Amino acid sequence: MGLRRSVGLGRSVGLGRFAARRPFVVSAADGTRDRLAIERALRGRRWRPAVSPTETGMLVVCGNPGPALAEAIGVVWRDMPEPRVRVSASDLEGVAGGPRPALDLDADMADRAEDRDGLKLDVLHVPLGPVLSYWPAGLRADLTLQGDVVQEAEVTAVDTGGGTFWTEGRQAASRLDSLSRLLHVAGWEAAGERAAVLRDDALDGAADDALARRFAPFARKVGRSRTLAWMTRGFVKDRLDGLLRDIGAALEGRLVRPRETWDEAAVVLPVLLSGAELAQARLIVASLDPDLGAVGDG
Repeated sequence: MGLRRSVGLGRSVGLGRFAARRPFVVSAADGTRDRLAIERALRGRRWRPAVSPTETGMLVVCGNPGPALAEAIGVVWRDMPEPRVRVSASDLEGVAGGPRPALDLDADMADRAEDRDGLKLDVLHVPLGPVLSYWPAGLRADLTLQGDVVQEAEVTAVDTGGGTFWTEGRQAASRLDSLSRLLHVAGWEAAGERAAVLRDDALDGAADDALARRFAPFARKVGRSRTLAWMTRGFVKDRLDGLLRDIGAALEGRLVRPRETWDEAAVVLPVLLSGAELAQARLIVASLDPDLGAVGDG
């Protein structure tokens, strides 16, 4: 069954005045189905999701956030510019916003530490997620930065789904979704959208052989991009190449390697993130794309 009827962005919820906006979409760990439907609906309206909540007045929440994620979403919601509307993927009811909270004047100042050359650089403690565009739902990464380089990293599952959307029959679509998100993080929006279209067609039951013929030239284009290869060099490039191979194999009916479990990702992510620049850190996370929806609740 396809996702077309799962959600619609209709005029009945009074969103017409936000048509020029770029909705900011955030998903709970159990919200994959809603997220995919929202992405399809936005694409059908030629709306582009916002990269940052500060550039829009529309927040779209997918799934059922647990307490920790709901608190993080609330902070983002209060900081969004007015007029603003909060929309649920299930009922699409607009929610009026209240005043913004006062600035926290007790926030810690940046620490100082020596870099490798003995220079004093700011040491910043920066969280990535759980409310971030094209970010694994439910993941929080706490980074210690010196300059723009990660010195230490800790990852936490702040939300879990109790059962994955990406079942055995959706392996090609699962990898296409990860590929789409990685390409978006890398800044190649058109390619990210192309991968999303192929993903949706796979979920709608399009024939694998037809999808394989459409995917092959797209995979060659992505794989041969010199700019993308430079941006994703090292581990991320290996992961990108692996995604392309896995998608091709799945569309041809061959076995593909299973996705890493959250336990596996939680071990390897801090190691990979340490020493990476901040922009590269986002690509590393996107290339692993851990599925916290597969993690049991509690």
